[in-house]
Amino acid sequence: MIQTWNERAHAALKGKTGMLLAWSFACALIVEVGAVIDPTLYGTEMGTSFEKGFVLLISGILSFMLYPVIIGYYWVLLETVREKDIQFTDLFLPMRRRYDKHVAATILLTVLQLLWTLLFLVPGIVKYFSYAFTYFILHDEPELSVRAAITKSRALTRGLKWDAFKLILPVVPVYLIGLTLFFRFDSVLFAALSLLIATALIRPLVVSRFAVMYEDARREYDEQWKSIREPDVAAAHVIQSS
Repeated sequence: MIQTWNERAHAALKGKTGMLLAWSFACALIVEVGAVIDPTLYGTEMGTSFEKGFVLLISGILSFMLYPVIIGYYWVLLETVREKDIQFTDLFLPMRRRYDKHVAATILLTVLQLLWTLLFLVPGIVKYFSYAFTYFILHDEPELSVRAAITKSRALTRGLKWDAFKLILPVVPVYLIGLTLFFRFDSVLFAALSLLIATALIRPLVVSRFAVMYEDARREYDEQWKSIREPDVAAAHVIQSS
């Protein structure tokens, strides 16, 4: 199954890898635009702790406000796996459709992920895979609330977390290199750039593989749900006819 998912993701990206990589870097730069106002990136020190905290707060708020473009990237990769036409402007669909909902999804997922990671590292990793389908679900079922989408993602990924880990394992070293450089660089600017580049490089591979997994998990889930519902519907018809 892992090999099949890899092959399908690779086939979906064929001929589009360069474009999707460029879009991934564009998304990363858009989301990190808030960091531009942080003078510590350029070796400049702020006067007081309050000023430092204020700048950090504004930077974080801007990142959260712009993060729906990453959700748009998830949607673009899902459409790519489904062999549909995509455009750069599709990245901004979550900003044009229920923007407040998608910002809320970003904040809630970040908080949940952070809390689980602070508890222990392993539960944090497990929850990362549990929430992996949330943005895809928000695309396919926009009527669902954010909490309902997260709950459904947990249901769809049940029993698949180890497979999901093995699926993205080949690209993990790239992220670890970026993370190592992040902690090794004395310059805040170069540290931030190293992690940004690593994340942008692996994003198309990770998201496309998750999209392929989601398609299969969603199909299996719907079939199971249908098999449960059909006897109930048949029984209801019998009761009504009698």
